[in-house]
Amino acid sequence: MNAHVIVEEPPRVERGAVVVQDSHLVRVTGADERAVRELAAAYADRFATSRGPWDTADLCHTANVGRSPQEYVTAVHGRDAAELAENLRAVAAGRLPVGIAGSGARAPDPAPTGHAALAELVRTGYTGVDWPALSVPGARTTDLPTYPFAPGRHWHMRAEATAPAEDAPPEAYRATWREEALPQGAQAAPGAVRLVVTDPALQEALTAELRLNGAHVAGTEAEADTVLMVDATPPGQEPDLGAFWARVAETLKALPPHGRLLWAACQGAAVRPGEHASLRPGTAAQAMAVAAACAESRIAHAVVHLDPSEPAEARARVLAAEYAALHRGGRSTATAHRAGVRYVPDTSPARPGRAYEVRPDGYYLVTGGLGAIGRRLVERLIDRGARYVAIVGRSALDPGRSRALSALAARAEVVYRSCDVADAPALTAVAAELDARWGRLRGVVHCSGGVNAFGAMRRRPWADAARVVAPKTDGSLHAVRLAQDRGADFAVLTSSLAGTHAEAGRGLVDYSLANAYQLALAEREHGPVTAVTAHAWPNWTGVGMAADAAFAAAHSLDATEAETAFFGHLLTGGAVVLPGHAPAAPPASPADAPGTREPGPGTRTVIPAPATGRDRTALRVHVRDAFLHVLGDDPGDRPLRGLGLDSLVIAELATALEERAGRTVDPSLLMRARTADELAAELAATAAGPPEAGAGPAVPADATGATALSLLLRPLLTDGGDGVTP
Repeated sequence: MNAHVIVEEPPRVERGAVVVQDSHLVRVTGADERAVRELAAAYADRFATSRGPWDTADLCHTANVGRSPQEYVTAVHGRDAAELAENLRAVAAGRLPVGIAGSGARAPDPAPTGHAALAELVRTGYTGVDWPALSVPGARTTDLPTYPFAPGRHWHMRAEATAPAEDAPPEAYRATWREEALPQGAQAAPGAVRLVVTDPALQEALTAELRLNGAHVAGTEAEADTVLMVDATPPGQEPDLGAFWARVAETLKALPPHGRLLWAACQGAAVRPGEHASLRPGTAAQAMAVAAACAESRIAHAVVHLDPSEPAEARARVLAAEYAALHRGGRSTATAHRAGVRYVPDTSPARPGRAYEVRPDGYYLVTGGLGAIGRRLVERLIDRGARYVAIVGRSALDPGRSRALSALAARAEVVYRSCDVADAPALTAVAAELDARWGRLRGVVHCSGGVNAFGAMRRRPWADAARVVAPKTDGSLHAVRLAQDRGADFAVLTSSLAGTHAEAGRGLVDYSLANAYQLALAEREHGPVTAVTAHAWPNWTGVGMAADAAFAAAHSLDATEAETAFFGHLLTGGAVVLPGHAPAAPPASPADAPGTREPGPGTRTVIPAPATGRDRTALRVHVRDAFLHVLGDDPGDRPLRGLGLDSLVIAELATALEERAGRTVDPSLLMRARTADELAAELAATAAGPPEAGAGPAVPADATGATALSLLLRPLLTDGGDGVTP
């Protein structure tokens, strides 16, 4: 078959001589930040050659309508081609931010209409702009530069030949959500449920739904196998964390050993684009605390993030279905529901933000800057060019802190101000003094924080927990607001994996709650002017507060890796999770061989003495009392290995035994003894006196190297201070 196509020039369309538009808006979008900035440079060169108002209008129309939207986006505005080119070059040079589409602010009410306001909103990730409506009537597609595809070579190489660059930051990710259906068969379940719900409409709907599915609604926790608790904080308010703490602690005490807890709330997770602005950090903190508390008490649980826009009947159906899944599966879960869709947690890589150049003009404020972590970060800021650094802390300067401050002051102008960051007026007053002295505040690094002794939530009063929580909740909010009010480049919150991993919060639920608050706060507050980032750190090997050795064994970074990650993700924004890795094992030496290792500092060798029957009987009573105090149950003749003792329980039992028996208890005895009677006999055979006053519990050693477990567990009971660890 033959065919002929005759092509001729289309009829010429005449356009008006004048473009009636005061300014223009141009979108630049790409697969990553690098591509956006490269494309902005190419756009700038093309706009600089614009042949007039209509050519400029065509270029804007092509950029906004003729290019597919991608994950990273920014926008500029200008009155003419020259001003647009200038602003596009500002994007290319890194002076204007690039946002992630769908992750940023929602439009204010009413939505902005001016190009300047829209450009600023797009840079935060806003996707609600009607781009075709912005085109000048009659504008058409023209020769705008095309997408800068990333060059790269791809071939198979052996693993040892592909080592990462030395300055590449460690692996990092963001918490995300993905759709997942309910497990099959989880639509109905019998059982007894205790409801703790204050909303009358939800209480009525949930009661009916549970009964319809065969469950019995119980009157007390003691009668129930599951407690279903719904947070009652009104929209627009932060929850009362003290009341929450007391309520959950009492619930955990009352639940039977096989019990379960289902906790639900609204606005505790940003599941879909646009939800970050309405995120409640206090509710996110509650959710993490529930997971950590149930993990330490070995209670199956479910955390459910409800859709606040759904009516009570729809939320009741969701909760009944999640109760059935928990009842039948017995597996701890976290889920979210939005418009009838169920989501479960997932992760995505966290790409480092744009590089930040530390400025010699203006000053940097570091809270907790004389702690182990804070001091290292101050040193690195000075290394990178900071000339003025202010350190804020609650403690007065003692000789040790004074020496550390003097060492820093020898390299830059560094001052220390005593101030509680949880006191907003006091922090503002300090900043006003520093503004007058040094000028602009460039950035805030919030390192303030501490940790309580290792212990279970259900026996820790809120007054003790609040000492850990306040610097990381109120203090973080005040530090972020200070940075935002003064137009600082960044505010960084040093958080912890304890805010994301329930197992890292066992024994440290208050610390877990506080760090989860920081991570959610950064998600909500990150903006185009001040980048707000929270780093969920693993253990910094050899630096900062003591970590749970069982968790740190798989989640650690050395100080150099951590510092690289800190500056690599200084401007990333939101919550950045750094999972870390198993620390490298130290080289073996003959001194580490079993039976040859010298006792470490603070340890003493115990010489067993003959035990009497009276000693053994008395210690059996102490053992029974300790188990009743910690586990609520006397093991009797049952094997101790069948009780599910872990590091937290062992540490608590050792402390309870020391309090009752008035003698040092090696936690490893609890792992070696087969029964409670055998434990009492071994304790009776250990003729150590009571722990020395003020020195913390002494740790006995035996010929087989039994001090190792003790040395790992003891810091969890005694240490605290400034720093960041799980």
